Formats: sequence, structure tokens, C-alpha cells
Amino acid sequence: MSKAELPDSAQWFTSSYSNGTGNCVEVADLHGAVGLRDTKDRESGLVTVGAAQWRSFIAAADELFARRP
Repeated sequence: MSKAELPDSAQWFTSSYSNGTGNCVEVADLHGAVGLRDTKDRESGLVTVGAAQWRSFIAAADELFARRP
């Protein structure tokens, strides 16, 4: 998906773990897909993944962090 194809209603969210340092990614719900972009360089483009793939990624990350000591 190109920036020109983004829905006008796309709202970007930054992780609460970013500490306001800009060292994070932003995420947007693109209605059936999820957009990811660099907080420091929002104009450089974005990556999109399907909603199912995003849910799988989040589930795997949750499982990984749950096992941390």
C-alpha cells in the first residue's frame, strides 16, 4: 500500500514503551491490514501486513515476553 492509498481516517499510534525518544514504530489500523512506519522518518514510507499476520506476530511476542525472567 502506498501513502497515496492510505485511508484519510488512518490514525497512527506509538508504543507506550517508546519513552518519547522517537525510537519506535507507529502502527495504524488500515481496515483489514496494519500499517507500520518509523516514528523518526514518517515520510520514508510504510510497511503493511495483513491483520491475521499482525495478530500472529503479537501473539508470538506476548508468549516470548511472558517467558522472560
